[in-house]
Amino acid sequence: MFRILLPVDLSESTTNACQYALSLAAAVPDAHILLMHCFQDYLADADPDTPSTAGLSPSDVVTERVLHRNEAEAQQQFDALYESLLSRTRSTAGHVHLDRTFIHGLPEDRIPEQIERFHPNLVIMGTKGESNLARSFFGTVTTKLVQDIRVPVLTVPQHVEAHRISRVLYATDFDATDTQTIADLLQLLEPLQPVTYCVHVSEHSDKKDREKLAALQQELQSSTGGNVHFMLLEGDNVADTLQDFAKKESIDVLALTTRERDILASIFSPSLAKKLVLHAELPLLVFHSEA
Repeated sequence: MFRILLPVDLSESTTNACQYALSLAAAVPDAHILLMHCFQDYLADADPDTPSTAGLSPSDVVTERVLHRNEAEAQQQFDALYESLLSRTRSTAGHVHLDRTFIHGLPEDRIPEQIERFHPNLVIMGTKGESNLARSFFGTVTTKLVQDIRVPVLTVPQHVEAHRISRVLYATDFDATDTQTIADLLQLLEPLQPVTYCVHVSEHSDKKDREKLAALQQELQSSTGGNVHFMLLEGDNVADTLQDFAKKESIDVLALTTRERDILASIFSPSLAKKLVLHAELPLLVFHSEA
């Protein structure tokens, strides 16, 4: 069974992330989506049960009522989203199993816990505009997830239209873990049978780069089949070169690997990594490597 954990924050990016998850799940013979929302209110008491108002001042009573009304509204919005997605799965993808969980707490704490229980093959998260993405990806939630969990994370920009993944771009810097990561990528997306481009970007393609790429191709020859193409790209700006190639080849997903706790530093300087993520016009699939 192909398991997708779908954390949502009920913002504008939620709808597109959900549509993308449904589209991906529909292409898999046996899929299970767990829709998840973490309710957090920094002013609320840690106890999710409605507290007694005995002994509270009138202003405190009003505050408690507002906090619990916010929770009730979030629960209603989440339930409505679930029912809408459930209706869609029944009409267009009857084989997709959809569940939900509404949890109290911070996403960066609760999502890893849910991963331990659900054992997903993939985590899908929606991203918004530049400012919100900078906050989420390089701030707390997504950054912490990519650092701490060992499950691939697919971030979906708010404007990307959901469709079947048919063309994937994996950017390599000839790291020792690339062979395993590419194998994991192919296994993850195997039900979709996408065409995969494994590319390396450098200012000037030289003999050493060609030898490294040939060695990588040789290592993967037995498992890649005919749907993987290995290429060298020339360019002085890695992010721009990758995005230009992605547009030219109609790439659906850009895949990267993180090293240790250094976010996206495997093939990019921090400034290039941030530029690529903030301005990417396609979903980003992030793998984690301990090497």
